[in-house]
Amino acid sequence: MSFDDLVNGNKLPVLFIGSGFSRRYLNSPDWESLLINVYQFMGKREIDYKTLKLKIKNKREHRKLGDGEINAIIAEEMEMEFNDYYYESELAQQYPRWIEEEVNPFRQCIATILSELKLLQEKEEEIQAFKELKNKIMSVITTNYDNLIENLFDLSKDSTFIGQPQLFSPNSMELGELYKIHGCVTEPDNIVITKSDYSNFRENAKLFSAKLLTLISENPVIFIGYSINDPNMQQTLSDLIRCLSKDQIDNLKNHFYVLEYNKGVQEIQEKELLFHAKSYQGETTTFPLTVISTDNYLEIYQKLNELTPAMNLNTVKQVKRIVKDIVIESVESKAKTDVMTIFMDDISKLKQTDQKFAIAIGNIKDINSNYGYNLRPLEEVLEDVLYDNKDFNSKKLIKETYEESYLKIKRIIPIYKYLNKLSREEIEESPNVASYVSSHSKKMDYLNSGIIRSLKNILVGHSMADMPAGNKGNSYRTYLWIIKNFELLPLEEIRDFLQNEFEHYAQFDNNQQSSYRRLVSLYDLFMYK
Repeated sequence: MSFDDLVNGNKLPVLFIGSGFSRRYLNSPDWESLLINVYQFMGKREIDYKTLKLKIKNKREHRKLGDGEINAIIAEEMEMEFNDYYYESELAQQYPRWIEEEVNPFRQCIATILSELKLLQEKEEEIQAFKELKNKIMSVITTNYDNLIENLFDLSKDSTFIGQPQLFSPNSMELGELYKIHGCVTEPDNIVITKSDYSNFRENAKLFSAKLLTLISENPVIFIGYSINDPNMQQTLSDLIRCLSKDQIDNLKNHFYVLEYNKGVQEIQEKELLFHAKSYQGETTTFPLTVISTDNYLEIYQKLNELTPAMNLNTVKQVKRIVKDIVIESVESKAKTDVMTIFMDDISKLKQTDQKFAIAIGNIKDINSNYGYNLRPLEEVLEDVLYDNKDFNSKKLIKETYEESYLKIKRIIPIYKYLNKLSREEIEESPNVASYVSSHSKKMDYLNSGIIRSLKNILVGHSMADMPAGNKGNSYRTYLWIIKNFELLPLEEIRDFLQNEFEHYAQFDNNQQSSYRRLVSLYDLFMYK
């Protein structure tokens, strides 16, 4: 499965981010360099670190170990040495807060080093492109300790989960969240760095694999900041596979992508590698990994930004949380409390109220007939005028939505589709509506002086096909030509044009939206008055 298949598909990816990501944007130290930096806090030199490393590597039982395993053993010995040194040296006077807060000095030193890192200015364009992916990513898993990802994605504390114990937090919505499985600088005592830490982590690997499987069962995974030969990445995949049956493994084919750094290479190179693993049943299976090799991460991020979720992820996340809270409260409390109905466009208001809340689920006609007219988004009215698809209760819409909301401020909006079903007496009961109707009864009432002046130079036409080339390609000129010829054009052609434009309404700027509403209001006037 190629990278283009992922971009053109309908699944949002899970990002699995490693240390190479932070090196690229923070110039953060690799594992060995970090340990050397900690050693230097003790007044040691790099040669002292190399001596310690050589003593450990040359032990008989360590000779076949990889670099990662050696680093974990070094960290284990260094932790004891550093903590003893800290309490008997000037470091205790330099960093007295470590004593006051009763933290592990070795781990707090690591947090201090990483917390002082700054974003590299030369990577600003890439960084901005990555930030734009916030709502194009299902979730992020990282082995990094720093706060880079939560800062770039502006993640709240309740969207960040630190360490394995939090993987199954009851507050997790498994959407738009960050899982820091090796700990974080904000909780340095939980950082995974020593041999003992990794042993504990591996003992609980099934917990992590179960969480990962939940996240990726329907979504692809992109590894960023890892080499294909990185033991951490290979261990992660192996731990995951051991928890699966062969059938489950087969269902995960074409799920894994590795974005591998290739210094100086601007083109995007792809290759497929075969990964071998055993299921818990002992059966060996092989499945492909797509390796994307490049130094042009900007293009990768821009391509990923083409992913289009069906709904805003924050909205979906809020709705999931609301439903969960409703279920919990319905079980925990039998007390009757007031509720308010919240529609999708008003999810953001939930944090501004102490009221109880509910989501209306049921037949759309029943819901539209009884709830939420004072909250009705104007975009829905535009859609209904053009498509006649909302089954609004006209009386409620006029009395609650127009009178109490839309017409509280001066604006041009469609209204006659709904007035047709009301008597004159009912209209007069709504002063704002009556005033609007009296001042918007003919085309000229919808035009300002600037538009009226511009119309003098617009050519006449009797069909949309008559529109001059000079009026095409520019929405303002196109709209002017339609306004000029509204009485002459078939209403069906105007409706078809407005329906096509409505598909892009959410992307219009304020001026374009205002001009579009004017056109829809004129269509409403000519169609329904």
